[in-house]
Amino acid sequence: MTEFYLVRHAQASFASENYDTLSSLGVNQSRILGRYFAGQAIEFDTVPSGNMRRHLQTVDVVVAEMPAGERASRERHHGLDEYAFHVMLRIYCDLHPDNELVRAAREQPADRRLFFRLLRQVLEAWSENRLEGAPEPWDDFVARVLDARAHIQSLAADSGRILAVSSGGAISMFTGSVLGLSPGHIFDLNMQLRNTSITRFFAGSNGFRLAEFNAVPHLAHRRFADRITFS
Repeated sequence: MTEFYLVRHAQASFASENYDTLSSLGVNQSRILGRYFAGQAIEFDTVPSGNMRRHLQTVDVVVAEMPAGERASRERHHGLDEYAFHVMLRIYCDLHPDNELVRAAREQPADRRLFFRLLRQVLEAWSENRLEGAPEPWDDFVARVLDARAHIQSLAADSGRILAVSSGGAISMFTGSVLGLSPGHIFDLNMQLRNTSITRFFAGSNGFRLAEFNAVPHLAHRRFADRITFS
């Protein structure tokens, strides 16, 4: 079986004009992860990722820290891209201006806890087809993540280790599909995912077996405690 590492991108630029770029801390998190892989002599044959800038930047920094990183075959797959949460949040807030969480989030846009509580409401509405005007139907999102899963399973037949870099929504959907979880439980996973966390599977002809979820062994030392983030 092939070992498959599904990594969430490093910290992006939360509450800034362009979220889809790594923060300086995110670049540092990526370097630490790349050095961890190098120190553990973990090498990858194939490195798929989503198309988003934060995915590509994370891959660039991680593989640059690995002796054989640049030899890995890199590719992109739309199924590893995140859902358009900023757009869906805006639509939901416009539809429900009197919602208590909506009002609080508008008054405190940099409050991450409020953001994630509101996002959970939005995702539930989306999965139940109650978010009129959503840029991507829930079923389409599920289908493209499952397409990425099938593609990675096909890569496993001819690869050693595989590293994929994605986002919280796609990673939780991928994991939930392996475990047979409901949308609500998938959202529970989504809200927990840490930046540069590793969700590890064994992939083979019969599918995927989860070995580890949301692990940050590269940030386990106490000197890295302030580098564990969720956005």
